[in-house]
Amino acid sequence: MTLLIIGFDGATFDLIRPWAAEGYLPNLARLMAEGVTADLASTLPPVTSPAWPTFMTGVNPGKHGVFDFIQPHGENFTLVNSTRIRQPTLWQRLSAQGYRVGVLNVPVTYPPQPVNGFVVTDILSPRNATISHPADLLARYEATPGRDGRPLGPYRVAPDVQYKPGNEAEFIADIYDLIDTHGRWALKLMAAEPTDVLMVHFIAMDVAKHALWRFMDHSHSRYEDSPYEHAIRDGYARVDAWIGRLMAQLPPDSSTVVMSDHGFGPLKNMVNLNVFFMQKGLLKLKPDAMTQLKSWAFRHGITPAAAYQWVSRLGLQNTIARVSKKARNDIVGRFLSFDSVDWRRTIAYSMGHVGQVYLNRAGREPHGIVTEADYDRRLAEVSAALTELRDENGAPILTNLWRGREVYNGPYATLGPDLHLELDHYAMIACPLFATEGRVMTRQIRGDSGCHRREGIFIAAGAGIRSGVALPEASILDLAPTLLHLLGEPVPRIMDGRVLTEALANPQAITYTENNDMGLMTEYGFKPAEAEQIEERLRGLGYL
Repeated sequence: MTLLIIGFDGATFDLIRPWAAEGYLPNLARLMAEGVTADLASTLPPVTSPAWPTFMTGVNPGKHGVFDFIQPHGENFTLVNSTRIRQPTLWQRLSAQGYRVGVLNVPVTYPPQPVNGFVVTDILSPRNATISHPADLLARYEATPGRDGRPLGPYRVAPDVQYKPGNEAEFIADIYDLIDTHGRWALKLMAAEPTDVLMVHFIAMDVAKHALWRFMDHSHSRYEDSPYEHAIRDGYARVDAWIGRLMAQLPPDSSTVVMSDHGFGPLKNMVNLNVFFMQKGLLKLKPDAMTQLKSWAFRHGITPAAAYQWVSRLGLQNTIARVSKKARNDIVGRFLSFDSVDWRRTIAYSMGHVGQVYLNRAGREPHGIVTEADYDRRLAEVSAALTELRDENGAPILTNLWRGREVYNGPYATLGPDLHLELDHYAMIACPLFATEGRVMTRQIRGDSGCHRREGIFIAAGAGIRSGVALPEASILDLAPTLLHLLGEPVPRIMDGRVLTEALANPQAITYTENNDMGLMTEYGFKPAEAEQIEERLRGLGYL
């Protein structure tokens, strides 16, 4: 059996079903009609960086160790990469079983891990780094013609154009070109480097929906009549066309899976949780005169958001990428920031753009004060305070609140957030770092109008898959064990997901294995210049 896996980042049935019915997505429509579908519950938080490692390993972040694009350390953070994934991936397990695998652009695969086949890495790849295994893979084919006769040209992992109001045409052209780059390379490698299991990931429409949702959604509070109303639909159609081209190259005895890491929906506002914690006395500032002056200025509008608006009016936001990290930190340091926090008196802080809350825990944070004996009391105190979050009209915005230990289990569980917030059904997000303004409620600094939802997509069709069946909601944890079982391989007992036997045409008895020792790489930290590049890319994508 040959298996093709399409990773459609941020895809949602809310868009796919109507557009498929209207004829814009014929290949996805055929897969849904001929196979099985299910909503796919993402991780908490429903973010690219923990979700894809969860899919690849079949274990929760408490076992694989990746909770976000960043790992907080009080006022500082480090960036994650593939060496932070502390469980074997699906590709490593299949390689060990003799399968030839191909992995293209899947997030959190840099640096590339050795497999029996090839890997081309993702948005966390520094410029000019080796982003493939084998190391010369891309150089072999850049100058060779694709199926359209044109040379493939350089591979790229992420958009080159950062969205700003007024550059929609340039931004959309770049997004579409990124889809085509990944599609053309996938077709070339499919022919030139045959595999038993191939995964192709499309990141571009996730990026597009963050920026362009309001042009499509007539019910959005910031809806604007625009010639770009159908840009998202047409981008979905472009991905759909590449899915069709890839499927056309599959042998008869094949299966195709299309899945996403999370869903998508409209974004209303941003919540400055650290400002809220300051108001509640849970986050304290240093008492010195300079910090107090910064605090006064912050409350009176001298903030990063105000600075960004001035930069935007001058049309200079894309030049920020050319400013050194030291110079940028010097500028940020003039505002109120995590450097202003008195950690000896701080109970809680937020870091992460969905609503991740950390207690200032002794033994985890560098200056932690919340002891294990006091942990439950402080967690209850912070939880109670969060129920008081209100929007501008006084309506509560806390939809759900989960404790980290309810969500994670495993040796790395304590590294994750202590609380997960769902704000207004995920229509509100949090400032990823300290705060953008002195108010609790504000707008996303770049003006984004779309953001993540927890419900992603799962579509499967072909050999061994049932036909025309809509399943109950599945979990992203379930896909690795299901795919291993579909291929006739045993399921590692350490996996947290289950085999979706209800998706299979002729389910066999499930066999299990205890094999978890796959020779994981030593953890690798980005060099300062590399980290600066990746941080800038994540800022451009709205994740920092």
